[in-house]
Amino acid sequence: MPSGLRSFLALLVLLLGLAGKAFGEDGKIRVLTSIPPLYCWAVNVAGDLATVENLLPADVGPHDYQFKPKDLKRLQAADLIVLNGLGLEEWFTRAIQANAMDAERKVIHIADGLLETNLIFHLPTLELDPGKPGKEQGHEHDHGPRTRDSGPGTDHDLANPHLWQDPQLAMHGVTNILLALQRIDPALAAGYQRNATAYLSRLAALDTEIRQAVAGFSSRTVVTYHDAFPYFCRRYGIDLAGVIEQVPGSDPSPRYLAELLKVIRARKVKVIFTEPQFNPRLAKRLADDLGIAVAELDVLETGALSPDSYEDGLRRNLRVLQQYLK
Repeated sequence: MPSGLRSFLALLVLLLGLAGKAFGEDGKIRVLTSIPPLYCWAVNVAGDLATVENLLPADVGPHDYQFKPKDLKRLQAADLIVLNGLGLEEWFTRAIQANAMDAERKVIHIADGLLETNLIFHLPTLELDPGKPGKEQGHEHDHGPRTRDSGPGTDHDLANPHLWQDPQLAMHGVTNILLALQRIDPALAAGYQRNATAYLSRLAALDTEIRQAVAGFSSRTVVTYHDAFPYFCRRYGIDLAGVIEQVPGSDPSPRYLAELLKVIRARKVKVIFTEPQFNPRLAKRLADDLGIAVAELDVLETGALSPDSYEDGLRRNLRVLQQYLK
């Protein structure tokens, strides 16, 4: 075989090998997400044009996950890594920075483009005031207990990460995923656009469905287990009067609970909402003392990895709200 032909074939084998590593053995872009809502958004934009996986198992939340050595291979194999971007996956971010080859180039955050607006809440230091609805300083809307936060900013660690509770913010995240896929796989840009347009239409319909249902509620004041629902409450005009745990996993002080009880009585709260990731013992004890109901809202940080699970989860939460706030 002539030496020139051998050189050409060697180069061809090398290029094919690199292409396989970049796009997977099936030639498709590989997308890696962190939590189920992001998986749902990505898989709906990707359709059958790209391969989407979630790093965490369906039953493990981002607060509990321990990064494993085998996860490194998945990071390195991914062409696109989709993160929340508001400090939810700090362990993931550290692993990417320390280990994944060219990882910074691969990462997008669904919150990109929001931190410069007034659409992001900071994690609050709560000041309970039984006399009136609370406000978050720096914003023109009521959504729950007042805070000493200074308004929107760029510090991810101080931001409330639960953006997916608001379908309109979800639409922003879906658009960020669409643009990223079109950038790294331009040959299929039109297909990604078609998929995203169809999914955005579904999310818009979901937003309308929730809004119309909430309009019929006779009560709109709630207490939740921790501060996971301010975006949902703001979007749909629900008054978040307080939370049981200011810091997830940390027991509230007796003084704080006494103040919370005053708020619940003064605001005539009908129900305390717990979450499947937390023990409801304390919430049930408070509800028994107050003679009110306890129900469960799913934060959606865990759950089935299927294209419809994000929409299904919000609709389940809506049915719970309808049952207790009608």
